[in-house]
Amino acid sequence: MVQRMLTTAEAEEIWNWSRHLATCFGSQNLEERCQAINTLLADASSRPHISLHDGRPHLHYSAADAGAAAHIRAITAAGLAYMVCFAGADRLGRCARSGCGLAFVDTSRNGRRAYCSVRCANNDAVARHRGRRRGAD
Repeated sequence: MVQRMLTTAEAEEIWNWSRHLATCFGSQNLEERCQAINTLLADASSRPHISLHDGRPHLHYSAADAGAAAHIRAITAAGLAYMVCFAGADRLGRCARSGCGLAFVDTSRNGRRAYCSVRCANNDAVARHRGRRRGAD
């Protein structure tokens, strides 16, 4: 992907796109998750193709002349589809810390990640510990 500055309209389009991505994360059944991602794939309307421009075959998800927002839509929709098909649908999670709920992709070896970051995991552990101590007092 070529780095480029976003126009105000492209930035708004990507912000709106991110709201659609949110429906793919968290606890849901496989059919619902696949339908949400299929909707994104259709909305991205990308045309994946193999390119040899650097001498080695690799996949491009959108046309070279497509705008930055189109590239981002195509790459994120394809990435989510790839995760569901090859890594596991349950790897698209939501942070377990109360009040957070940020989306994350679980890339851990065992697939048991529950928090969006180490900070949220630590904050939740501290809150649980303090809650137990209050109950013991």
